[in-house]
Amino acid sequence: MADAAAAPTESPALSPIQLLDPTHGWVIGTWVASVATLAMFAGAALLIARRYLRRPNTAFDTEAFLTARGTQPWVRIAWSFVAGSLGSWAIATPASMAASNGYIGLVSYAVSSGIPIVMLAFAGEHVQALLPRPLSLSDFVLWRYGRGAQVFVAGIVIINTAMGMISEFSTMGSIFAAFVKSTPYPIVALVGVTTLAYTAYGGLLISIVTDQLQGIFASSLLVLLAGYLAVSFPRSADLPPFPHETLGATSLGYSTLFTLPASMIASTFFSEGCWQRVWAAESRTALRKGALAGGFIISLAIALLGLTGLLSTWAYAPVIDYAGPSANLLTFYALGPNQYSWVGAAMVVLAVTMNMSAVDSSMNALAAVLSANLFRGRSLKFTRVLVLCSCIPLMVLGTYGLPTLSIFLVSNLLTTASVVPLLSGLVDKQRRYVSGYAMMFAMTAAAASLSVFGIVTQGATSALDGFVWAWWSNGYDIFAFVVPLVASIAFLALWVAVAEVLYRVAGVKGQGYTAEMRAVLESMEAAQAAADAVAAAGVAPKDKPEA
Repeated sequence: MADAAAAPTESPALSPIQLLDPTHGWVIGTWVASVATLAMFAGAALLIARRYLRRPNTAFDTEAFLTARGTQPWVRIAWSFVAGSLGSWAIATPASMAASNGYIGLVSYAVSSGIPIVMLAFAGEHVQALLPRPLSLSDFVLWRYGRGAQVFVAGIVIINTAMGMISEFSTMGSIFAAFVKSTPYPIVALVGVTTLAYTAYGGLLISIVTDQLQGIFASSLLVLLAGYLAVSFPRSADLPPFPHETLGATSLGYSTLFTLPASMIASTFFSEGCWQRVWAAESRTALRKGALAGGFIISLAIALLGLTGLLSTWAYAPVIDYAGPSANLLTFYALGPNQYSWVGAAMVVLAVTMNMSAVDSSMNALAAVLSANLFRGRSLKFTRVLVLCSCIPLMVLGTYGLPTLSIFLVSNLLTTASVVPLLSGLVDKQRRYVSGYAMMFAMTAAAASLSVFGIVTQGATSALDGFVWAWWSNGYDIFAFVVPLVASIAFLALWVAVAEVLYRVAGVKGQGYTAEMRAVLESMEAAQAAADAVAAAGVAPKDKPEA
């Protein structure tokens, strides 16, 4: 838009605006559209799953339920990355980030959302080259680092997945409470129950097929939003001067060039849902093309939704409490006086669709990591029950309306402290330097370093205040991410150096390649050989369901 330095600022339409009051008819219509959307996708998923499972020669065991291994073409992988990554949080946090960090924060968020998908896909190729049939990320950790490290990393993955699911339910509930002006409990329950129904029945395979439908539908609504803003947003002559001091190139914006890539790359590598897409791709080419296309679409979507926060703050100057539910509504503020029109209802339906797709990915991911680490070898029926039991408590926590950015902050900081030690196993493949003990020590010391940093710098009143600031309320302070990342590298190097000295001076050897690690690889090689034999015999146990 053109520079509006001399533009009038007293237009009544552009005076500071808050949420208006919806009509009774609008609320009813929005609820009907939201429930119809949930029913449409859940019904389609159940029908596709039923049709697929009744096909002859279809083997659907626990592994197929959790991994859909080698069944999906690149188009479905792309849409699955999109649908699994873009939850209702995308309505809330990019706009909030852009409003508080300016256009640099917007660009940083958009790029940082798509690039990690591509990075994980290429790392996934290396993992599968080393280990042929992993059920989850923790299988790689068990083979590379040992049993203790497997449990340690599984705990981080569970926390990361649970935080993501809680933030999804919390964001969805806050949108209905603060914007639709309805109680949040029914929508959280509806999303949870409908998603649980087809997730527990069809597993990852049906989730990916549904992701394609949800991704295309959500993308259509995003295009609708872009077109609406292009037509209806105030022209430059009606806009106030652009507030460069808050939305321009600010120090907070520049800090996101580090904090957002670091946090989102780390979080993605501890996302079991993203790793499941790696296992599901039918080939390396499908994985690469799917990740590139998916990452590109994700970045475009985040750029558009982040732009709504920038535009609403520029044009309408809403007064936002960033610690409350109104922080999740800047996309709706961008609609100006038309918040409660058909386009506002369409944006609620968009949030419901993205919420549903992200939640089903998280449910499958949680089932995979729990099955791989605690309940391996159990029946498919048990796994389905596990999906139900593990997700219901998270639905309850999601009704408390916790701030989305703070929820993400906890998992982002934890994974930032852990990602370098985890990925070092791909570099030191022979286990010469980095052992499971080194990895766990570095992760723990990095997390402790962040806590100490918060207590020292922000704990003047009490140590608890500093701890809470470090992990919950630092507002993505750049040093809160620099400290754990640098500490993880430093403590990893310290352990390696001490271990090397002990080996050279006293002949003390490290962890090495244990019999348990060797057994993991041998069992997977045997499973791969059996699968190859079945394929060579002309049996097709994994026919692909049609969307």
